[in-house]
Amino acid sequence: MESNQTRLKDITAVVNHKGGVAKTTTVLSLAGGLLRQHKGARVLVIDMDPQGCLSEQCGWDAQDGTHTIYSALSKEGKGRGIPVYKSEQGFYYTPSEEELVEVVSDLKSQMIPGGVLWDRLSHPVEDHTGDGLTNIVESFDYILIDCAPDMSEVTNNAIVVASRILVPVQPGPMPYKGLASLMKRQTEIDVKLRRLLMGDDYEPLEVRIVPTMTGGNARIHRGYMHELQEKFGRYLTSASIRRDVKMEESQGLLVNIFQRAPYCRVAIDYEQLVKELYN
Repeated sequence: MESNQTRLKDITAVVNHKGGVAKTTTVLSLAGGLLRQHKGARVLVIDMDPQGCLSEQCGWDAQDGTHTIYSALSKEGKGRGIPVYKSEQGFYYTPSEEELVEVVSDLKSQMIPGGVLWDRLSHPVEDHTGDGLTNIVESFDYILIDCAPDMSEVTNNAIVVASRILVPVQPGPMPYKGLASLMKRQTEIDVKLRRLLMGDDYEPLEVRIVPTMTGGNARIHRGYMHELQEKFGRYLTSASIRRDVKMEESQGLLVNIFQRAPYCRVAIDYEQLVKELYN
């Protein structure tokens, strides 16, 4: 990608090797919050999870087209940009599909397996919107990437292109055990592959941890939060995301929380997180 960015401000990859921590929910909520706080902004979300939950929430139907992030990352996608569609929620998206689990062998056969997405983002987007999208830098203000619950080569590709890694963590006894290894892996990718690809334009990767689905027993929750603060305090966001049935309602309706209930407590939490990360 070009270093003299004329529009693109930020690429955030939402990563955790554990499932069920609200990665997809966080991507959708941040996208909706960015549109709410930055009128006229162009936001692109990229689904890099073969389960395709983000794609479904964007309204994706495989019958609408055959090009997904899988077709972009495969060997056949060399020399082309990523496919981009537009959601009725107002942001743009690149869908995923189940076949994405099979793309690892394709990635490993290419020159820099962890840099394939980096290459695809350097080409003009494959525009399925009719909005006259050109290249990534000029077409979008913000990009959010929803990663699978693993540290595969596909997830590595997301980390390489990101300017920020956001790690949602549900406070509890188990999630912290693998968090240190996850942070170590991200650091290795940053100082090795990102530095190689960016050259003189290299900037260290920003890493933030956001507690999600908080609540429950207040005393136990405070204990988990204290442990999280003690071990990873310098990465923690001030914002934490509470549980709220309104989130489930919005997902059932295929809308983001700001469209369904912009003043509920979880919307307020995500609004604070948007301000903290992007202002």
